[in-house]
Amino acid sequence: MNIIIIGQYYELKYRIILNLENIMNIIKFEMKNSITSTNNIRVKKIERKFIFFSKLELTSILNLYSKQVSKGYWKDYAIDSKIDNAIFSIYKHSQDKPLYQIIKNSHKGFRNKPSFFIKKGEEVINKNKSLFTILSNFEKKLSIKKMRSH
Repeated sequence: MNIIIIGQYYELKYRIILNLENIMNIIKFEMKNSITSTNNIRVKKIERKFIFFSKLELTSILNLYSKQVSKGYWKDYAIDSKIDNAIFSIYKHSQDKPLYQIIKNSHKGFRNKPSFFIKKGEEVINKNKSLFTILSNFEKKLSIKKMRSH
């Protein structure tokens, strides 16, 4: 009879451990879900505040960039997002200051009406409400400058 009781004790202890492991797994699962859900909310709040380039805008900028890289004029780029600005910086050498900056500027309350401009150093070269107009004018200026230098 003692053997049966001991056997039942181990079986009962085994069931308790299994149940505790399941409870621990459930607790871990619930904690992970709560952590990710709060992080997602924080990320969404941050995304609303910052300005980003849209996929179409970034594609058109990268098309111009790739043309200039293939010609050997540009070497590197960086993308920054701030509360009122999204900046695409273009470098001739990796360690220099940016040669050009394409900036998308949008003030609070006017998110759907951004303005775009291109800067060389501190000088604003071109400014417009349409990125595509700016990029086409900028590409023409670049091709004219390159023809003069050759």
